[in-house]
Amino acid sequence: MNSFFVRRLIPFFISYVLIELATASYLAISNINNVDWHFAETVQNIGILQLTSLVSFFLMVLPYVLYITLLPRKYQNQKVDRIITYFMFAAFWFSNVLENISSTIFWNEFSLLQRTENAQYLTKAQAILLEIYQEYPLLNLLGIVLLISLAATFLFRKFLLTKLEEPTFGRRLFHFLLYLAVCILALMNIDVEKLNQHVNTYNMRIYEDKTYSILNGFVKKNSRLMLLRNCPYKNNKMEQKNDNK
Repeated sequence: MNSFFVRRLIPFFISYVLIELATASYLAISNINNVDWHFAETVQNIGILQLTSLVSFFLMVLPYVLYITLLPRKYQNQKVDRIITYFMFAAFWFSNVLENISSTIFWNEFSLLQRTENAQYLTKAQAILLEIYQEYPLLNLLGIVLLISLAATFLFRKFLLTKLEEPTFGRRLFHFLLYLAVCILALMNIDVEKLNQHVNTYNMRIYEDKTYSILNGFVKKNSRLMLLRNCPYKNNKMEQKNDNK
């Protein structure tokens, strides 16, 4: 992929890593006596976190990649480009911080929702959201997250643009389609529940990327997407491997 794309995405990637590290560190410290700290377990869980976080990051910045793909050369680094980039970066921080804080505070509620059957999913989701709204000061939480997002945008503002020349539209479109294919293949082929077979829920809570958990849950609730993930070709390959063993 052209260095222009990479340079524009670096601040987003650094931000995503910082948010995930902060969340994982908080959960690890607050549950230090309940986590399995064996070396092999820790190495495997860190690998799962890196993999799911990378998939989540690719999907989270997809709208911004589409934006810089469609951005005409004459508007690069101009006022409209700066405004849109700052806004999308702030929205990126807002959504990620809110999602990580929410999944940490409301872990029990979201775990219950993931175990809900498809037919009752929407009804259960509405009931849980109403309960959260009634019991927690959500407006204060949203205000804090907004301030964090604005502060992060202010700190990163000098690094969000680049003087590197934007490539031609044809090359940008090619890179975007390649990027999109990677996102789809990753989401359809990586199932964290098959990677992490351990019973320690505290380890799963720390090392499973929160955004990926939501996306993975959406795939599992959608029968058509599950058909793509569990296509006959994959099942035949797995059966052949088992037969060979």
